[in-house]
Amino acid sequence: VWVSDCNSAQLKAPVQQRQICLAHQLRNLQAVIDLSPEAFWPPAMQALFRYAIHLHGQRQELPAEKYWEQVQRIEQVCDWLLKRSLSQEEAARLQRRFCKHRHSLFVFLYRSDVEPTNNRSERALRPSVIHRKVTGGFRSGWGARAYAALASVIDTAELNNVHAFAAIQFLLATPSLPLPSGP
Repeated sequence: VWVSDCNSAQLKAPVQQRQICLAHQLRNLQAVIDLSPEAFWPPAMQALFRYAIHLHGQRQELPAEKYWEQVQRIEQVCDWLLKRSLSQEEAARLQRRFCKHRHSLFVFLYRSDVEPTNNRSERALRPSVIHRKVTGGFRSGWGARAYAALASVIDTAELNNVHAFAAIQFLLATPSLPLPSGP
């Protein structure tokens, strides 16, 4: 499952399943609310997404029957909101997007291994973005690829509670000297 924005390049990636990042959709809905504070649909959709994220966080504490009742209620309310007739163009644009990607809005409610947002991925990319902005980019393609590969190894190691040095050393060769124990 790929958790991504609704960026067209990301939507073209070949994946088995996709979860649309609800944090990005909440920001988009807030922009529409700021344009038309009196409108019903944007804050209702925003409240639904927030409740779905909250329910995701409560998954382990709720009895399974109660959890699935709430998931069904979220699905019903979403379908009802997506059928509403909207006059505001910005809201209608978001409604069309949500209809088009309806099957990718609540994957995280059905799969405990999927997050409702891609915030973790974006935080992992932040050092690379800062590096690019500070240095002005790489002078060679191989340098950019090497940096990306190394960053990927280090970030994946961190997610698995493996020290970066140990992960890189494992990839390159067996240790030539005994490593000190501890962090």
